[in-house]
Amino acid sequence: MNRARLGRECWLTAKEAADRLRVKRKTLYNWASTWDVEHRGPKPYRMGSRALRYRESEVDEYIESDSRAA
Repeated sequence: MNRARLGRECWLTAKEAADRLRVKRKTLYNWASTWDVEHRGPKPYRMGSRALRYRESEVDEYIESDSRAA
């Protein structure tokens, strides 16, 4: 995995986050497009005009909270 490190935080690409969440990338993009309203999935961050990135720690927290809710 080529995770980018900015400061101490590890960032995942949309593909890496989707793989870790076990969802399709399209699902992740749908969650990202409505995140401000619905807060589904981990919070997406824009890097530049098009690239979406996800904080590794937030993806892991989402997985943990989702598994507790199930």
